[in-house]
Amino acid sequence: MKLFYKAAILDTSVLIVLYHLNLLEYLNFFYNTIRIPRKVEEEFLTKHKSHKERSERYRFLSHFYNNNKSWFIPCNEYSSDDIKIYLSQKGIDAGEAEIFAQNQALGNNHEILLDERQARKLAKSNKIHHHGVLFILANLDVKFKVCDYFEAVKKVKIEMKTYFSEEIVIEVYNSVKDN
Repeated sequence: MKLFYKAAILDTSVLIVLYHLNLLEYLNFFYNTIRIPRKVEEEFLTKHKSHKERSERYRFLSHFYNNNKSWFIPCNEYSSDDIKIYLSQKGIDAGEAEIFAQNQALGNNHEILLDERQARKLAKSNKIHHHGVLFILANLDVKFKVCDYFEAVKKVKIEMKTYFSEEIVIEVYNSVKDN
């Protein structure tokens, strides 16, 4: 059962959460192809201060690419001019800029998976189909029964010090449950 677009481009925040919860492999339930921009890969590998954690992430990503190469692939299809344009937008970091540029270079036919508020606003204003990690987690619970949404959100909030308002957490879950 495929729920969304056939292909998606993944941002660092969603990658980190799914990695942390050991749920990254389940993106294949949603998409035939997941593309990872090089800048997102770099941010994933360097965003942690601990050398041990960086090494573990490197081993994980290398292994994950190798074992899932039919659907989980790096991408480098963008124009550097497009990157500069997206970087000029308020609140857009290098990984997000690359996601938008990759999507544009690939014909705007990918869903983008991201969480940051400014990036979501930019996606919405440009009519780019997008979802965040809460939506993915809710679907993994409601439709596939591979995790407990509320426990996963609680773990992310506590261990990763990520903030999602209770209203948003419940709203996303109910929207998935009711569809």
